[in-house]
Amino acid sequence: MDANIFFFFFFFSASIIFIAYSHENDHFLECNGTFNCGTIQGIGYPFWGSGRPRYCGHRGFELICQENQSPAIDISSQRFRVLNISRTRAGMMTIAPVDIWEDPCPQLLYNISLDHNLFDFAATTQNLTLFYDCPLEDDIPSQYRFMCNTSNGDGYAYYLDESSSRIHRSELEDCGTGIIVPVNQRELDEVWSGNDTIVDAWNKGFDVIYGKEMIPCMTCRNSGGVCGSNDTSLDFLCFCPNQPYSKSCLVPGMFASSDLLTSSSIHPFQLEKHA
Repeated sequence: MDANIFFFFFFFSASIIFIAYSHENDHFLECNGTFNCGTIQGIGYPFWGSGRPRYCGHRGFELICQENQSPAIDISSQRFRVLNISRTRAGMMTIAPVDIWEDPCPQLLYNISLDHNLFDFAATTQNLTLFYDCPLEDDIPSQYRFMCNTSNGDGYAYYLDESSSRIHRSELEDCGTGIIVPVNQRELDEVWSGNDTIVDAWNKGFDVIYGKEMIPCMTCRNSGGVCGSNDTSLDFLCFCPNQPYSKSCLVPGMFASSDLLTSSSIHPFQLEKHA
């Protein structure tokens, strides 16, 4: 073989290997970066957004940064403000519904719900039922009501827990609409004791857990990898300095072919580069 041709193929092959390694290493470096917005700082997997690529997170965990204030997250077609992502209790965050945060008498009334494939209410969460467009009911304590302006003029609204709703069921039959809103139990205790208002309790949000998304990530992190996912298949990926693996990075001197992403599996070239 001509020497020039040999060197051409040598450098061409080396360039392909270098490019492939660079792309794979890019994902490892990019996903080492964190989400930062307002008071929510240094947040990694499963969250993504605002410059942090979606393959660094998981479906359903996009954070939307708004004027560098509390970021928002969309869950089951509803928008919530993210007030806290716990560093001491992995897999827990505090959220508050945007509609009620901005107005305790929102124009659109609907029950607060979660995508239970990804999130669950924490044990600290208590449901309140809000009854809107109600007549004045003297039998219901005044601390449980507030005024709302509706299309029919000013009307009363009531907030009651499950037991109080049963007690006053007959008085609430003439209300127009009832919806369920979760609140934090400790904040609700402050409301019942008269130290806080119901609007304050709503604005302080409620806790949800997403711990099951962190289980595979812990194995990846312990092996020196960075957690992420494939943007098409939604499968978990562990980004390592050399290439992605399905569970964890390989320990030097060991080989686990079942964990290695082969050419027939998802390759980093197939991952989207931008959120």
